[in-house]
Amino acid sequence: MASEVFSQSLAYPQMKQRAISSRSFRTKISPSNSQSFTMGQTINLDLPSNMSGTYYNYNQMYLKFKVTNGDATPVTLDRAGAACLIKRIQIQTAGANLYDCDKWNVLYTALMDTEASAEWKGSIGNILTGTSGSNLGGESIGAAGERTFCIPMVLNPLANTTPHRLIPAFSLSSIQYRITLDDAATALVGTAGIANSEIVVSDVEMVCLMTELSPSAQAQVDSMTGGVYNILANSYMNSSATMTAASQVTANLGFSVSSLERILLVQRQDATFVNADTKFTIGNRAPNGLSEYQYLINSESYPSRPIIVEGNQAEACAELLIANHSLTDYRAGNTLNNNPVKSGALVSLCNQSGSQGLFPNAYSSESPAGTSVGVLGADNAGTTGGNIGTALFGCEFETGLSDGKSSTIYSGVSTLASNVQFLGKYANAGTTGATLDFFGMFSVLISLDMKGSGVFSVSV
Repeated sequence: MASEVFSQSLAYPQMKQRAISSRSFRTKISPSNSQSFTMGQTINLDLPSNMSGTYYNYNQMYLKFKVTNGDATPVTLDRAGAACLIKRIQIQTAGANLYDCDKWNVLYTALMDTEASAEWKGSIGNILTGTSGSNLGGESIGAAGERTFCIPMVLNPLANTTPHRLIPAFSLSSIQYRITLDDAATALVGTAGIANSEIVVSDVEMVCLMTELSPSAQAQVDSMTGGVYNILANSYMNSSATMTAASQVTANLGFSVSSLERILLVQRQDATFVNADTKFTIGNRAPNGLSEYQYLINSESYPSRPIIVEGNQAEACAELLIANHSLTDYRAGNTLNNNPVKSGALVSLCNQSGSQGLFPNAYSSESPAGTSVGVLGADNAGTTGGNIGTALFGCEFETGLSDGKSSTIYSGVSTLASNVQFLGKYANAGTTGATLDFFGMFSVLISLDMKGSGVFSVSV
């Protein structure tokens, strides 16, 4: 006979257990190379090291800065707000790269669209980063105006540990952030001819939440770890390809890693980049006639059958949610289809119309003027009075043996001995030329051996 057990509802513990002795404090790091920056320049931030018994809480870290508009007319942030000003983030230590992601603002915008609701973008997101709940661009900064923003330093392995880990601050070499600002014409929407020198980023601070253990508590940690700190984390890398109007595209992505977890595909049509200073460029994503796609690794197809897009927006959406670990998370917010078409007509994810092409109803936003959705014509795509497409395509590579975002095991596909290829088919030979950006999420192991080199190392 099975033994009987009590329900947790009948358990009455005396009190919570007390945590080990520690204190928390904040530290603010200023750039080492300048006090103010113009667009296109790189901000150098060197985080303190050699802090005995002290740890960084990287997922509670944010970048604070002020943006001053020196142009004679207002400028508008792209859809992800001030985060769109950041093109590239590199994290280095002891001459080694811990992280290097180009087009970080494109990735950030895409993931914000899958995880943040219109309500969040219009409230908390607006306060922090200058986003807007309308999905038609971010906040504007008036002529000679200024505004201060706080950008959470997410989408890097130190902030994306699995599960959450504090990062030791007692390595012998500092951790160095290299944050490269995008061009003004790309990151902002204004009048033609926005110059990098007209947009000034100043009062820069990296604000870090720190935890300091007592000597006895640190001694216990040293005893448990043996002085070796192994941290499993998620990281991102970018690979880009260009296409002309074509019925089929094969792109070699590289992505040589031990555990590839997922790939997100962003497509931005050539019209987006023409007179970019007057249009939304970073967050204006098009399906571009994509009808089906899959990936080839070690002569094996992922998935085994192509993901169908044309005429089946449900499948493309489901695969994106699977890649984001949110297929059954009914509480998750997104702004992939923030403003549906007023006519209510259901158009397939890659429906095309003549030579101009239409963005899809799903994954797109309608202009305030109610013009036809996403028409690309006469250099109009992505203007403040036009339409912004939010099409995004995902593919999951995990085996299913992980527990998602809290996994402590490698469960992706090894691509160390092979090339990753994208195989895409396009309806009507695609609508036009486009830039294809692939963002691969993969597992990395970050190690700190205090009985050895005393500096961080990373293996992929």
